[in-house]
Amino acid sequence: MLRSSTFTDSGPRCSCLPVSQTLHSMDTVLMGSLQHCCCQLPKMGDTWAQLPWPGPPQAAMLLVSLLLAAGLMHSDAGTSCPVLCTCHNQVVDCSNQRLFSVPPDLPMDTQNLSLAHNRITAVPPGYLTCYMELRVLDLRNNSLMELPRGLFLHAKRLAHLDLSYNNFSHVPADMFQEAHGLVHIDLSHNPWLRRVHPQAFQGLMQLRDLDLSYGGLASLSLEALEGLPGLVTLQIGGNPWVCGCTMEPLLKWLRNRIQRCTAGHCSDAKDTMGVAYIEMGEDRK
Repeated sequence: MLRSSTFTDSGPRCSCLPVSQTLHSMDTVLMGSLQHCCCQLPKMGDTWAQLPWPGPPQAAMLLVSLLLAAGLMHSDAGTSCPVLCTCHNQVVDCSNQRLFSVPPDLPMDTQNLSLAHNRITAVPPGYLTCYMELRVLDLRNNSLMELPRGLFLHAKRLAHLDLSYNNFSHVPADMFQEAHGLVHIDLSHNPWLRRVHPQAFQGLMQLRDLDLSYGGLASLSLEALEGLPGLVTLQIGGNPWVCGCTMEPLLKWLRNRIQRCTAGHCSDAKDTMGVAYIEMGEDRK
C-alpha cells in the first residue's frame, strides 16, 4: 500500500484514506492506488532545506513565494472543478450527468454539493474527509442502497442531507455517525425502506426536519424519535403502516405532540405533524 510523504517541520503534511478511484492532490499523484491524500504546503516559516527541490533551498523558497504571490500554484481550496460539473461560489453542481460514481476530486472549500439525478450506486469510504466546509449534500434520485460507515466523521458543518428517491432498505444505527450538525434529513421516496434502527438518529440534537414519507415502513420505533429534542417537522405519510401494539407508543407520542402544537408551543410543526398522523390514521383503517 502506498503512503503519502509526511514531513514534520520541513514538508507537506498529508492525511490519507481509501477511496475507489485514482485521486490527485497538490503534492501527491497516486495513479491506480487506493489512497486519497489531503496535503497542505508547509508554512513559509518552516524549514525547506530537506525538500527535494532542485538547486539551493534559498532559491527554491523564493520561487515558491513568487508563484504563490502570482496565483500560479494551487492551494487546497483551489482544486480544479471536476469534469462534467460546474463550480461557482463554493457550489459544485454535478447533477443530471448520468454519473455512475462520485467525482474523485472537488474544490476543498466546497459548501454545496449536488450529485442529484444520476446513477450513483455507492459513495466511497472517507469521501467527505477533505471537505470540511460542506454544508449541503444532495444525493437524491440515485441508486444508493447504503452509505459507508463514518462517512460524516469530518463533515462537522453538514446541515442539509437529501437521500430521497434512492434504494435504501434500512437506516442502520451508525448511518449518521458524528453528523451532529444535521438540521434536515430527507429519506422520502425510498420504496424499499423497511426498517429504521431505534438509534439511527442518535446524537442529532440539532435535527429539525425529518422526512420518512413514501417508503415501505410498516412500523417505527418511538426510540428513534425521542432523542431528537429539536425536531420540528416530521413527515411519515405514505407508508404501509401496520398499527398494532408495537405502534401504540408512537401514536401516543404523536397525539401528545399535536396537542402541544395546537396549544401554540410548536406552531411551525403543527401542520406537518398533523398531516403525518392523519395519514397514518387513514392507513390503519
